[in-house]
Amino acid sequence: MIDPWLGKAAFHLGFYVAFTAGILLFFLEKQTPEYAITQITFGVGLFFVIVVAILVRWRRKN
Repeated sequence: MIDPWLGKAAFHLGFYVAFTAGILLFFLEKQTPEYAITQITFGVGLFFVIVVAILVRWRRKN
């Protein structure tokens, strides 16, 4: 369903988003709008990485 090279690029992009947002969570003050948006970005990045990993593994099995 997804080309391995495209999956690798998408995984790197999602990991970059999740990693940078995760690092920022340590430095931002809680109870601020920036912290909430960074949490959402972290969640979206993780969700994207998980979906890409599932699609690539599904492609390998077929």
